[in-house]
Amino acid sequence: MTFARNISIFLIATAASFALAQDDAQPESRRDIRYSLSVIEDATQYGNRGVPEPKILNQLLVEPYFAMHYKPDWSFASSVVGIEETYSDTVSKIRVKETYLSLSARDFDWMAGRKIVRWGTGYAFSPTGVLDPPRDPTNPTDRLNLNQGRDMVNLNYIHGPHALSLAWSTAALAPSGSDLRDTTAVRYNVLTHGFDTSLIAGDDHDGDAFGGLTMTRVIGQAWELHVEAAWREHEALLSGAKYITKQGISFIGEFYTAPNITYFRSSSSVLSEGRLNYGFLSISKSRLRELPEWKQWDLSASLVTNLDDRSTITIFDATRRFGKHTSGYLHMEIPAGSRTSEYGMTPYSTATSVGIRFQL
Repeated sequence: MTFARNISIFLIATAASFALAQDDAQPESRRDIRYSLSVIEDATQYGNRGVPEPKILNQLLVEPYFAMHYKPDWSFASSVVGIEETYSDTVSKIRVKETYLSLSARDFDWMAGRKIVRWGTGYAFSPTGVLDPPRDPTNPTDRLNLNQGRDMVNLNYIHGPHALSLAWSTAALAPSGSDLRDTTAVRYNVLTHGFDTSLIAGDDHDGDAFGGLTMTRVIGQAWELHVEAAWREHEALLSGAKYITKQGISFIGEFYTAPNITYFRSSSSVLSEGRLNYGFLSISKSRLRELPEWKQWDLSASLVTNLDDRSTITIFDATRRFGKHTSGYLHMEIPAGSRTSEYGMTPYSTATSVGIRFQL
C-alpha cells in the first residue's frame, strides 16, 4: 500500500482508540480532548488541455486534527494533511496546516505557532487579510481544506466590545517559492451600534507599510453587508453583501477593485496598467428540500469575472451526504474569454472533480 493509504489506516485506528479512551474519561476532568479525521479521494479531469500535460489528477488527502484544552488556561491544537498526488508522477507530501499553543489570562490571550487567522471579511476577495490564507475566488471555501496558517506570535486583549490584536509573523518556515515576508500587524476591533468595525495597520519587512478598515453590518435575519478598504502603495476597495431567503437560499455578491501591483495581483492575472476590477456572484442551497431523497443534497453555483478583460470562470458544486460520516461531491470549473484574458488563457476548457469524503 502507498504511504498516504498506510497513514489513513493508522489514523483511523488511532481515532477509534481515542474514542474508547474518551468514553472512560472522568466527566470532571480538567482536560478537554477533541479530535477529528478527514479522508478525501479526489479525481480531477481536465478537458481540452492546451499543453502537453496529463488530463487526470488524482489526490488522496488524509487530515487528522487534534486539540487539547487544559482548563482554564492552556490549549494546544494541531492539524496536518498528508497528500498523495498522482499526475505526471506520484508524489507524497505532508502539509502542516496549524500547530499552536495558546494561553489565556484574564483579558489577555497569547498564542505562538502556526495558525489560520481571518482578519478580512470578504468571501472571494480580501484586501485587508494581511495574515489570512490567500483568497482564491474560484475556491473561496477551500474545498479540500489545504489552507495553511502563518507562523506567528499573537497577543490579544479583549475587554467588553473592544479587542486589540498584535501579531508578528515570520516567513522563515514559509513554503519555498512563496512571496511571504516577516510581517508586523496590529488590529483593533469594536462592535458598536450594530457595526463590527476593525482598523488594521502594519509593515512587511523590506516591503511596504499598509493600513486597512473593515466594516460588517447585519440587518435583520436576512442581510449582511461588508466593506474593506486597504492602502498598500495605492488604495484597494471591496464591497459586498449576503442575503438569505426564507427558503434557505444564500446569495453573495462582491465588487473588488485594487491597484495593479504585485501584492494584489493574482498569479493568473495579466500584467497591465491601471486597476484590477473583479465581480463575484454566488448562489447556494443546503438541504434542497426537507424530504428523504432531497435533504442530503447541497448545491451551489458561482461566477467570477475580470471586469477589465471580460473573462469569466463559472463554478458548480454538488454534494450528497451518505449517513453521518461519508459524502460524495462534484466540482466543475468552466473558464471563458479571449486567449489573452486572465481566465481565457486557462490551459483547459473544463476542470471536473469528483470525490468521496470520509469524516470521523
